[in-house]
Amino acid sequence: MEGVCYARYLRYSPRKIAQVLKIIRGKNVEQVFNILDNINKACSVDIKKAIKSALANAGGFKTPYKFYLKECYVTKGPYMKRIIPKAFGRAALFTRKTAHLTVVVSDEIPKKGD
Repeated sequence: MEGVCYARYLRYSPRKIAQVLKIIRGKNVEQVFNILDNINKACSVDIKKAIKSALANAGGFKTPYKFYLKECYVTKGPYMKRIIPKAFGRAALFTRKTAHLTVVVSDEIPKKGD
């Protein structure tokens, strides 16, 4: 059985989230929780929430040891445009990045090729 979770408009750069996803992809959910508890990244809290939600959607919250992280990826969200004051009354535009996270957990054992 599969469970899917979409976490949208996360206030982290997609590149920084992708660094964490690269570490946890394809592992057992219990191993993933241990890794996310010990990793020193702010986005690991939101990734953990998304995995818990996908696990609950799959109906496997009582037996998380049976589930694997089948698929996880991040895409770009919309940029938030902000203005910062500069010298001589000018203004400079800068952007804050957002990301969309997709997590799929499954109780099927992943193949070695995946």
